[in-house]
Amino acid sequence: MFSSERFRLLLAERGISQAELGRRIGIAQATVNKLATGGAYGTKYIHSIARTLRTSPAYLMGETDDPAPDAPYVEPERPVQFVTMQVALPSEEALATMFRAMLRILPENATEDERAQILARRLPAALSQLRDLAP
Repeated sequence: MFSSERFRLLLAERGISQAELGRRIGIAQATVNKLATGGAYGTKYIHSIARTLRTSPAYLMGETDDPAPDAPYVEPERPVQFVTMQVALPSEEALATMFRAMLRILPENATEDERAQILARRLPAALSQLRDLAP
């Protein structure tokens, strides 16, 4: 979300009035005022505003704390989300049949790690085939 506080501070630091910024980028002073007072959550002019204020859009949007125009974007840490779902599993015999078929395709000279990687890659496809065969 657009940070009106950062926006106001940069305007003051750069000595640019709201009216002057509006003239430079071609928007109404009232629009600039909405951004400065928190009356707007964003703008399609974010790149023009950032360039004029010698900062980055990411800084104005609160995505980085570095106001430098070329500051690298750092992906914010996202909390782990757990999802619980009820899943109808096929019968034990159907799963055993699927696993036997998967084991037959494994190269005999593959290491345990390589076999595990192969099985992990093929499991989604194998499970989807089970689903397709379900009554």
